[in-house]
Order: sequence, then structure tokens, then C-alpha cells
Amino acid sequence: MLDYLDFDTSDDGEGISSLDAMAYAKAAQWPALAAEVTQLLAWCSDAFGAPGALEEGHAWDLDLQLQSDAGDALALQWDARQRQLLAPQAAQQPALQLSLTLSGPDPFSQQVTEQFLGDND
Repeated sequence: MLDYLDFDTSDDGEGISSLDAMAYAKAAQWPALAAEVTQLLAWCSDAFGAPGALEEGHAWDLDLQLQSDAGDALALQWDARQRQLLAPQAAQQPALQLSLTLSGPDPFSQQVTEQFLGDND
């Protein structure tokens, strides 16, 4: 189960679902939030391969964004090969807001939901 990420689910009516989450963390919480995101994205990468554009044949995709407490955009990247979340400016921030969207066919969303959200619907 997740401690920081709180997901909302939507679907486009054509078999593609999106899982959207936002999390706010103070500097002391950032390592735990980063570990949670890493665990989730590593599981997705292990189960479904590297993320990428669905229209190019990938099984799932993601959108990651990170902002400082002041609202400035900060670099954030998922390295699927190394299973690492790269956020070089995060450690210097007093607080951060992370946004994450996962998208993929309904079976992808269902498996993520079952694995991490404890919902077997």
C-alpha cells in the first residue's frame, strides 16, 4: 500500500485508463516519497517493460512532474534501465510537489490498482 501517493482513476471509454496522483512532501519526507515512487515504477517496469507512448506499442506510459514549494518546475525523470528516480534538485528544496500519471490499457490499470491500491474491482 502507498503512504504518499493518492490516485484517482479515469478511463477514456476506449480501453485506456489513467491513474493520476499528487503528493506533497517536506524535505525530510522526500526520500520516503521518492522510494515509494521508485517502488511503484520499478514494479510497472518489471511487469510491463519500459514506459513509452502507447501509440508506439508500449504497454504503459507515465508523466512525472516535480515542483518546488514556490511552484518552480524541477527536473524529474524515471530511468527504467537503472530503476532509479532522478531528481537532482530535490534535495535542496524545503518542500516539493510531485505529480504522476500512469496510463495504459485497462488490464494495466487493474493490475496496478490490485498491487498498490488494494482494490480488486
